[in-house]
Amino acid sequence: MAFGLVGCSNSEGDPVAVATTTSTATTTTIVAPKTTTPPKTTPAVMRDFWIRVDRDGYATMNVNGTYTDAELESAFNEQKRIWTSTKKGDGWFIEINCGDGQSPEGGARQANGKFAITALGAARTGLEKGGSEFEALPNRQPCPLQLDATTAGAVTADDVIAAIKLAGLPVVDPRTNTSFCAESGCVQLVTTDYFSVYQFADQAKADKFASLWPSHYQNGLVFLRYTDDGSDPTDPSLIPQYNAVLDQVMGG
Repeated sequence: MAFGLVGCSNSEGDPVAVATTTSTATTTTIVAPKTTTPPKTTPAVMRDFWIRVDRDGYATMNVNGTYTDAELESAFNEQKRIWTSTKKGDGWFIEINCGDGQSPEGGARQANGKFAITALGAARTGLEKGGSEFEALPNRQPCPLQLDATTAGAVTADDVIAAIKLAGLPVVDPRTNTSFCAESGCVQLVTTDYFSVYQFADQAKADKFASLWPSHYQNGLVFLRYTDDGSDPTDPSLIPQYNAVLDQVMGG
């Protein structure tokens, strides 16, 4: 749920309900925090953000833009104000990442913060009760990512997903995770439970990243990455069929 210039917006009128949405846990790393006295949040520096609880005491705030230090801190302070006023939890470690919406994970880190609501939260965070720390990363990556330009008519990861569905093959829980392209250099990434589709605009980047994965299939600027182990390994009998669909979409 987005929060913005006039506080928090929620079509259902309950920002706390949105804030308690649970997703896969992420690991919080506090980078050189500094103790601050949070300035009062004002509309002049408030920007849109989304908040997602990952697990008890840990949450991710997504922003879809390159915000100034003051804008990032203002968003952090607004979330601190909301959860402190509603007595939500004891204390929180907050990652602020790049992401367009509440669900995206793995976007470029923009800032870290933590705050304590109760005495227990103070013990967990190492802060005084009611205290907070915030640190905007000095050399953070642009948000949203500056992706390579694609040529007109290029086959996209979405095209491949659609073709695999049309072929009647399993596509379980497809989700766009292009925010992960910060490390790989891709321009679109769609993940599913059994495989992921990476689209590139640069052949050298595609070749280099594809070579890192022992189980993959590449055709030009697009490659499929398969899962060998874990809770959802790719069915080996399906891999040749997925590969054939990619070849068909790419034109041979």
